[in-house]
Amino acid sequence: MVQSALNAPIKVMPLARAAANGDTNIKVQIVTMTIELAIRWHVRIQPLVNRHYSAASVSSTAQRSRADVGWDWRLIFALSKLYSVGSLAQPRSGPAMALAMVVDTGATGLFPIGMLTTVPRLFTNALGSQRDRGFGWYLADAPSEAYTSILKCPKVREVAAALLDCGVQATKDQGYDGTFLLHADPKGGNRLKDFYRVACRMTQLPANGPAVTPVFRRGPTDEYFHFDASQAGAFCQRFDPRR
Repeated sequence: MVQSALNAPIKVMPLARAAANGDTNIKVQIVTMTIELAIRWHVRIQPLVNRHYSAASVSSTAQRSRADVGWDWRLIFALSKLYSVGSLAQPRSGPAMALAMVVDTGATGLFPIGMLTTVPRLFTNALGSQRDRGFGWYLADAPSEAYTSILKCPKVREVAAALLDCGVQATKDQGYDGTFLLHADPKGGNRLKDFYRVACRMTQLPANGPAVTPVFRRGPTDEYFHFDASQAGAFCQRFDPRR
């Protein structure tokens, strides 16, 4: 068993249907992302995303759109490392974390089904409050095609939500209250916004608000979603039986 990257990791996730052996759940591990895992995602999973999905702006059906079309997790992983080095010169921001949710199906070994980069402590502005918050950077869950063609098992449900829990847990592990902010890539369209706003019950920042950070995140503020400490606690509580 690989040591978890979090103090209170999710250890079990539900399957969309019972496996051949009757199991309705599958064991997962939350580990520190490695370049090997990033390469495995890029070689095995990213082609499935690029082949079967499109960005919402060009998709003919919202059900087949994904924000991560064209992403390169090798570069995202490297960017998290570069950001962490740069954070040493920025006292108001801590280093990034790169995490992966992996399963072991036997034939595949430890295989990633979810990828996340997050900054557990970032000085941000949201809803009129300037303070340190956790910040979700890049997040992706494996598409259903990966389970059919690679893992040969039923799809694991709620991976994207569980990755959001990981981001909150990462900031709580550093002594903060779980307040969290993230950016919804416009390529995900309304389906992605509804996921954060409705399924996760995050608060969408109003349009035309002040910049989220002083330099880098000065785009449309209504593309950002926020958990206060109470919202984060209520959201993460749903995963407590699975830790």
